[in-house]
Amino acid sequence: MKKIIYIIFSTILGIVSSAMVIALAERWIINHSLSLGVEPDAYLYVYEYGYVPQYFTIGIMALGFVLGFSLGHKWWKIVYIEKRHWRKKLHVRKG
Repeated sequence: MKKIIYIIFSTILGIVSSAMVIALAERWIINHSLSLGVEPDAYLYVYEYGYVPQYFTIGIMALGFVLGFSLGHKWWKIVYIEKRHWRKKLHVRKG
């Protein structure tokens, strides 16, 4: 159960990260178009308008899903199976 929750949360993190990339791309497109004095072209999606082409949006969201899922599996193996933690180990001198 713990593994499933870990992988679900890492997949959600990948999707949210890809949504942030899309938002930054839209912001850049809008600012660049306005600095040139041109009104940006809006693409009609299912229920709303967007300034990034739909194939780019779908591709980035799919990439975020796949990367989140695969990183969840990889880090589960590193942290819970191999028990490789990145904590500092304190070496105390005796004497």
